[in-house]
Amino acid sequence: MRFFLGLTALITIATACTIPSTPLSNNIASNFRVQVQNASYPQVHNKYMNLMVSGGGDRHLYVGGSPQVGDTTTNLRLINGSINWVSINAVIGGEESNVDDTVKMFMTERGDPRALFQPTYACNPDTDQLQVELRFVGKQNAPTGGWICVRPSFDNSHEFRYYPPGNTKSDPNRFCIKVTLVAVPT
Repeated sequence: MRFFLGLTALITIATACTIPSTPLSNNIASNFRVQVQNASYPQVHNKYMNLMVSGGGDRHLYVGGSPQVGDTTTNLRLINGSINWVSINAVIGGEESNVDDTVKMFMTERGDPRALFQPTYACNPDTDQLQVELRFVGKQNAPTGGWICVRPSFDNSHEFRYYPPGNTKSDPNRFCIKVTLVAVPT
């Protein structure tokens, strides 16, 4: 029995992707898309973040939908830990929910607190290939921590939300799914 357990451990080690030891900077100068991962929720897993025009030059962030909600966006960058598109950044603000204490993440050029990320090497849970995850650090000028989630919106889409550190509330009608964001080069 020990032989099989040892063999299983060796096979697992042999098939795992290799994580480089050099840390990544908080800038990604080449274009990428943001892929959403959470294998427990097929409705969002391996789908991409889309930008939808909103008032005043803002863009709201969605994943999925039928038909697709928002525009396919392949030219995102990471500047000082902030997701950037053209001249706007991913921020956390507005549309606060008292039911689950989440706050919308969207893109704007206004001075709302930015959503901050740190690129980190990881292994893709489906393919075991090396990928660059955008690990959520926190909301600018707030305590670090919390996470990004997506919750049901309209037309079978999901909107991006910030779940603050220490939060224990949830909305029984619109559960916010914790997700991993991945920078996929384009």
